[in-house]
Amino acid sequence: MATSGKQPRSSYFSPVELEILMTAHAESEHIFLKRSNTVAAAKVRDLEWQKIADRVNACNPTGTKRTWQQLKMKYKNVVQTANRKKAEARKTGGGPPPPPLTEAEEMALSQNSGRPIAEGISGGSSSDPPTPQDTGAYIKVTDGVICLVEPSAITDLHAEDGEDTLSAATEREDAERPVEEYTFFFK
Repeated sequence: MATSGKQPRSSYFSPVELEILMTAHAESEHIFLKRSNTVAAAKVRDLEWQKIADRVNACNPTGTKRTWQQLKMKYKNVVQTANRKKAEARKTGGGPPPPPLTEAEEMALSQNSGRPIAEGISGGSSSDPPTPQDTGAYIKVTDGVICLVEPSAITDLHAEDGEDTLSAATEREDAERPVEEYTFFFK
């Protein structure tokens, strides 16, 4: 008989493996978040994933050896599943509640807390003045420079005289004018 050449399916990740993976990634996060796409930076990230694989394999109760590529893919899948469950929980309309988060998914979400998330403007449009309930951070981009603006100071931005607003309905010649200032709201 001829073999198909496929590797056998790996065993499921144990809770211990997942905890070590999530903890090790959190400790090495500064390396993964560096914005560099050089060969040297990619090699540093690969070496860090190998160190994580060594830690997971050293404490693996089942004896299964994981490659750093498997662990990297598992980490991405855990984060993706956690984000999907979080989005499902925000949906309305009845029905059964979404499945609860696993410990690894909760760790992934807690590691991502405090990072800006672009969301829609709650309860209004961009032309509505902010309310005291809007406690998110505002980001102002002027001439390519990004700076945070306090929510109370954003009302001053709306109060400026001669404020120009571009929209999809703006005439073509108006849309070609350079826009010097943008304000974004992140919750």
